[in-house]
Amino acid sequence: MTVRSRIRLSVLALAMMLPVAALAETVTLRFVQTNDIDRMEEVKGRGGFARLAAVVNAEREQGPTFFVHSGDTLSPSLLSGIDKGAHIVAILNQMGVDAMTPGNHEFDFGKDNFHTRIGEATFPVLTSNIREPDGSQPPNTLDERVVEVGGVKIAFYGLTTEDTPMVSSPGDMQFLSSIETGKAKAKALRDAGADLVVAVVHTPLSVDIALVRAHAADLVLSGHDEHLMAFYDGKTVLTESGSQGDSIVVTRVDLDKQVKDGKTTVTWRPSFDIIDSATVTPDPKIAAVVKTYQDELDKQLKIEIGTTATPLDSRRATVRGEEAAIGNLFADAMRAAVGADVAITNGGGIRADREYPAGTVLTRADIFAELPFGNKTVKLKVTGATLLAALVNGFSQADQGAGRFPQVSGLTVDVDLSKPPRDRVLSVLVAGKPLDPAASYTLATNDFMAGGGDGYVMLRDAEPLVGPIDAQLMASQVIDYVAAQKAVSPKVEGRIQSKD
Repeated sequence: MTVRSRIRLSVLALAMMLPVAALAETVTLRFVQTNDIDRMEEVKGRGGFARLAAVVNAEREQGPTFFVHSGDTLSPSLLSGIDKGAHIVAILNQMGVDAMTPGNHEFDFGKDNFHTRIGEATFPVLTSNIREPDGSQPPNTLDERVVEVGGVKIAFYGLTTEDTPMVSSPGDMQFLSSIETGKAKAKALRDAGADLVVAVVHTPLSVDIALVRAHAADLVLSGHDEHLMAFYDGKTVLTESGSQGDSIVVTRVDLDKQVKDGKTTVTWRPSFDIIDSATVTPDPKIAAVVKTYQDELDKQLKIEIGTTATPLDSRRATVRGEEAAIGNLFADAMRAAVGADVAITNGGGIRADREYPAGTVLTRADIFAELPFGNKTVKLKVTGATLLAALVNGFSQADQGAGRFPQVSGLTVDVDLSKPPRDRVLSVLVAGKPLDPAASYTLATNDFMAGGGDGYVMLRDAEPLVGPIDAQLMASQVIDYVAAQKAVSPKVEGRIQSKD
């Protein structure tokens, strides 16, 4: 036996005497995140599902990849105003989503539509803090999902902002505390052996930060605020990918798992890529699917309905902060359609964020772009006191650009936005006469507001004269209103007189 052979045998014998330990092996995981993407097509060479799909596919070619959707996708969009988000689910079904949590916009068309759309999904939808009225898990959704890659267990759970009943239309579905649910889920999943806990959430930044501080996940992949961010405090990751797929955050996690003397240790470190979708070539398969839907949409919506002789402005700051000519047009159409004394619609429901010069020929597409939520016009019998309370609510967050700002018809309102929120409404005229708190009036409004949305809780108990079952789409009423007149000329005329 040679000296070299004796040395080799000695090393082997020594190794056999040492405690058995599994050698650490680095597993690299990739998380491609999107959120707040309801626009299927690209705009000016950025965004849309085809470019997003290209990023997902490129990462999958590199190794284990999870495509994560942090919510807000079924609405609002032009085609969603017609098919209530069916095309979005069909597209996502072809992209291989690994985990999605619903955003508040998944409920814009009501509880039944949410169930229908989620029932069409072939990918996992996580609803850890959403429950049916009887406390059960919503159909076709999961409370959690655990996936194993290279001996590493990755556990997912999902959270949806609990103010969804205020800003959308989930009916009687329950939304539990995001923070408390997140902390409980993280503990349970870790106790069950998860090596990496991923929270796919659609929650405000304040909640996101609370989840991070509580270490309620290792990765918090969020939506809702539409920020573009990648944050790591040394313990927990927080990311968000802006909106519309314009940018995509890719989080790579290099994870080492080692078992020694029966004890498992897991260490990991993240790195981030923020990809501008303008830099990638659209995936041809998804691009073809999107084009099919666009062609169908064009056929249905590129129909001229009339001309506006005056300029219209639906920019966010306008419809959420002052009397707007387009708001007057929509409120007038609603009031005329149901024969009401007055009309109020929330500025946040006017969504296209654009300007129309005088002389613009309006199409069906324009109206559906402005009113994408599929809301219906209801007619309520209200007291003057209730009407006043509604207006007080409408102006209460005007300085914050809140969507509850009222666009009105049949009313003249004096407001002072420098005063405290509950003191801002100074006087109200109905058909030129002072509002009588004890009198009865008929009110045209949208079904979202009538159900208490945007803080209009005072309308919930109003007597319905035309309820949601019998009501018509706001967008259809506006289209009919413009088409009947052939030319409209709405303008700012002092319906809201502000002393700010």
